[in-house]
Amino acid sequence: MPAATKPSFSVYIHWPYCESKCTYCNFNKYVNPKDPPHDRLVKAMVTELKYFLNNPSYGLKDRKVHSVYFGGGTPSLAKPSAIKSILETINDQVELSKGIEISMEANPTSMEQSKLKEFHQAGINRLSLGIQSFNTKDLKLLGRDHTGEEALKALSMAKDIFQKEKVTFDLIYARPGQTTHEWKKELQQALDIAGDHLSMYQLTVERSTPLHKQSLKGLLPTIPDPDTAADMYEATVKIAADYGYHHYEVSSYAKNQQAISRHNFSYWQGMDFLGIGPGAHGRLTDLNSNQRIRTFGEFHPDKYMALCEAEGEGIRKLQPISMHDMAEELIVFGMRTRMGIPRSRFSKMTGKNTLEDVMDNDALQLFMNAKLLIQEDNITSDLANFIPEELLYEWEKGGGIRPTELGLEKIDYILPRLLKGRPITEHTDKFV
Repeated sequence: MPAATKPSFSVYIHWPYCESKCTYCNFNKYVNPKDPPHDRLVKAMVTELKYFLNNPSYGLKDRKVHSVYFGGGTPSLAKPSAIKSILETINDQVELSKGIEISMEANPTSMEQSKLKEFHQAGINRLSLGIQSFNTKDLKLLGRDHTGEEALKALSMAKDIFQKEKVTFDLIYARPGQTTHEWKKELQQALDIAGDHLSMYQLTVERSTPLHKQSLKGLLPTIPDPDTAADMYEATVKIAADYGYHHYEVSSYAKNQQAISRHNFSYWQGMDFLGIGPGAHGRLTDLNSNQRIRTFGEFHPDKYMALCEAEGEGIRKLQPISMHDMAEELIVFGMRTRMGIPRSRFSKMTGKNTLEDVMDNDALQLFMNAKLLIQEDNITSDLANFIPEELLYEWEKGGGIRPTELGLEKIDYILPRLLKGRPITEHTDKFV
């Protein structure tokens, strides 16, 4: 089967170092050492890339790369030459999709104009800025090492180099002490200067993070209660819509189809992605066993590099994904997008099971009657706003099920009622 007819896959590169640790973050990251093992880490990543891209067990050599994402950590702390080396390795080993999205996360404090230009020249064509807030006081509370003024300066610089439609940024709301009025004001300020995409997340106080420990000790301003946080969410959706943004995923907004994050869609829609780097996760199809697997990279950079040097890859665990888990994953992640779940891909990836085989049909009918979910048999003009152009074909045969705007707001209530442990029929059909 030629590469053009095989499903594409994505690549995630995890750069583990940060200048400092944010108080709310529980990702795999390490404070940047005085003399980071830059060259050794890049060499290990290149070694691991070659191992997986040429391994016949996964068949990636015959498939196109849909997107590449540099996350972390703070990948903008890497040298531009590292980004160039990694992208050249991918390009040398496999074919890139036309119009491939190549994104990199960056923090305002790790940016210099000359370095940004070098990243762009190395192949980065989309920049994601970790701004989180334009309020300097709140930034300190979150453990961020930039100010609101620096955030504005960094955003202006990024838009000049990457063009505004290729720059996105993150904001966090429901922060300690924040009111709905304050969030609305900050949101409008952000939308006035945003490009075609932005992400807005409700703060989650994760267990064992510094923010969680401070909260337990009563050292934080009052964190907004669930009702206030819900008011902030509703205000976010409404104000963003007033500015022309489509709410295409729980926390993601885009002005047009072209601005939708292609890489994140690969996660939400259950596509294969190769995870490279310390602590990176991946999801691949093992052609020998015809089974989907999750990959987990070795956490600590030193152990990861040593493993790559000794074995050619830095994986600490491979975990098969059962057909039942695959089906539930497709539903849980797919229903957090306004695209929802196309029947054709669900059936293909779960061995001919249908959505009705897996969902509680009484609950499904109840939610459709309440206009929380909708079933569509073809592509409508509204639906097209929420799907990357290259995935529209999946709705041409069989349609699918997706949430309405109100359904997206209540999706955490809907999902456990849709998934009632229905038995999954195991098939032996090939995924690729």
